[in-house]
Amino acid sequence: MDIKDNKRKWYKPATHYTKKSKYSIEVGLSGFLCTCNFREKESIRDAYRLLEEYHGDSKKLDDQKQDVEDNDVADMVDQEDEDISVSLSKEIEELNDQKKSDSVKTFQYLETGVKNLIFISTKVPDSLELGLKIIKDLAETKKQKSRFLLRFIPIQVVSKANINDITTKATILFEKYFAQEPKTFSIVFNRHCNNTIKREVIIEELAAIVFKKNPGNKADLKNPEIAVIVEIIKGWCFLAVAPDYFKYKKYNLFELCNDNKDKTKVGSDAAKEDQDQDKEADEDISNQKPKDETSSNENNEKVDQGQAKEADKEDQDQDKEADEDISNQKPKDEISRNENNEKVDQGQAKEAHKEIVEEDSQDKKQ
Repeated sequence: MDIKDNKRKWYKPATHYTKKSKYSIEVGLSGFLCTCNFREKESIRDAYRLLEEYHGDSKKLDDQKQDVEDNDVADMVDQEDEDISVSLSKEIEELNDQKKSDSVKTFQYLETGVKNLIFISTKVPDSLELGLKIIKDLAETKKQKSRFLLRFIPIQVVSKANINDITTKATILFEKYFAQEPKTFSIVFNRHCNNTIKREVIIEELAAIVFKKNPGNKADLKNPEIAVIVEIIKGWCFLAVAPDYFKYKKYNLFELCNDNKDKTKVGSDAAKEDQDQDKEADEDISNQKPKDETSSNENNEKVDQGQAKEADKEDQDQDKEADEDISNQKPKDEISRNENNEKVDQGQAKEAHKEIVEEDSQDKKQ
């Protein structure tokens, strides 16, 4: 039983053991800190593609300069008779140097341990120069060259997340940007998965270093010339000096490319508002016109009704007068007719009476 238990323990997987990646964050690295909304794999591809595109352009210019220098050196060598063994050894050294340069990657993704935060280290001597080249080009052209990346911050120094290491790295870094001429600055502090570092302490310490470098430096939180970015991620501190940080939309690639679209949207919205206002004004005018027309029509109708009533009254009066005339004429005619009839009747009665009397007298005579 003991042997079986030992075997089970022997073959039991070590769940507590976490395999370390080949590449990890170290003190003194420089690179680019990128943010995204999930889709981290696609964001890493976008970052590689963007960096290689712009670094390739500058590398081609450097290669052209080196080719010109090599041609000049080759012309000088041709003039001198050089041994074949020396030329072969030089070619072998060049090939070895190319192999070494190919093995060392200029850009390498390093895991931060925090979601939506990507760090890509670089062997480029000045990461800020390359980062500003990308940001300025996108701000001018307004061409969206990344689908998933949001912020793209060039990081000059990586240090441990404690006050002593941060201040020592910051004093060296600030010498280049704040010691010569007085400038306005602000300090942007962000913290991820770390509760030991306090925001107020870091800002006070870094501001004191900036003022020591040049007393003419002034703090400006709205539109500073240089923004000092402090990103605390777990046990690491990423320091960056970002010129025109707020001018370039906090180095947000999506906002830089959509700035022109937003203006067109604002213009279209304003035009729509103007059209709506014009429509409302036309509706008000059209609503007022019928009211005026109805009021004028009502007045006209009232006048017409009054005139009609007066005409009706006149017609009625004329009809009454005509009826009265007719009624007055009818009795006269009837009276004359009756008188004539009476006269006729009286004549006929007299004649009849005469005839009767004559007949009676004839009878008596007989």
